[in-house]
Amino acid sequence: MIPARSVRILIINFYSPRNLGDLAILEQTVWLARQVVPNAQFDVLVSDPPGAPEWLGVNWLPSWPVIARQRSGLHLVRKAHRQADLILSLGGGYFFVHDFRPFSTWATVSLAYALLWRRPVICLPQSFGPFRFAYQARLAAALMARCTEVYLRDPESLVLFRRFAPQQAQAHFAPDTAFSLALRWHRTRQPSAGRPQIGVTIVDWSFVDPTLRPRQALYEKALSETLRYAMQVFGAEVNLFLQCQSSRRAFESDHAVTGRVHAQLVTTVPTDALRLVNNLDTPQRAMQAYSTMDAFIATRLHSAIFASCAGVPALVIGYQPKSCATMHLLNQAEFCLPLQQVDAPALRAKLELLWSQREQTSIALSELARSLGHAAAACITSVIDRYRSK
Repeated sequence: MIPARSVRILIINFYSPRNLGDLAILEQTVWLARQVVPNAQFDVLVSDPPGAPEWLGVNWLPSWPVIARQRSGLHLVRKAHRQADLILSLGGGYFFVHDFRPFSTWATVSLAYALLWRRPVICLPQSFGPFRFAYQARLAAALMARCTEVYLRDPESLVLFRRFAPQQAQAHFAPDTAFSLALRWHRTRQPSAGRPQIGVTIVDWSFVDPTLRPRQALYEKALSETLRYAMQVFGAEVNLFLQCQSSRRAFESDHAVTGRVHAQLVTTVPTDALRLVNNLDTPQRAMQAYSTMDAFIATRLHSAIFASCAGVPALVIGYQPKSCATMHLLNQAEFCLPLQQVDAPALRAKLELLWSQREQTSIALSELARSLGHAAAACITSVIDRYRSK
């Protein structure tokens, strides 16, 4: 039985507050936990600390990449594990390997260390995979199977996990925690009164996935040509959003790749129809900005989630399987195109179809996102409720 004192929850595998997808998952996890235990105290291990918000009852601690780089902070991490009543491995997409490493280094270290402390350890809704080799999947599944509970955020991850996990291992489906933002979003989307608006997020994942390196320039060119077409044919204004930034490694920021696409466009389109938006610092601000769009072209997964929660139809470019898997959950699979298949004609055809259906899609999309939000919320609150009383 956890004592009557305030419950102390340790959250591991949070990467960066400047990645708004990461921040949305964390923020919603804390918010939902406090629906069950209002006075819960949190220790959060963070790998990219700059920009961490000041939240009451949340203590930010260095995670393993910071400890390895600065060679300090390990005593704080030990103390947080020792004091924890419950350890949550934050939802997200951490257990994948695109190269020859045996496992996803820091996520694996963090989870393995947490398991040593013999506390309840819960893997909140994760993606599982992709992996380059089968043995990598087996190692990750074997480690996750030692957790008290495992949740995966799409059916494809469940299939892959069950294929490689030990026979007795159990995993359950729950949607991405960020869908629960829909439960806090009460505005009705209104079509833009002036020129139609298209939002865009752009990613360069080629530094992580070597198979994408031959495709990156083609993807950027196809995206530029498609946006130019949308400006000319739809009369649209284009908003290039920087959803993710990083002080740790340049390729983890959207700044450079978005700048390249902007440079391809700025000399050939009216400057008043093209905006570079780099002031998004919270998920709520992103939701507010995205809700004013008529359509979204999202390479960042959580751009699609934020947009859908606001009822904005999205065309998703999948740089990892998690993107198209999420669009399946939204009954929007036809509007996901794997990055490996992107060229200008294919992308333009998808956008034309989305554009023609955008108004009738909006209401159904927001209702389904809200339904997924209820399921995501139920996962977190039920976990907290179970383990606060054990």
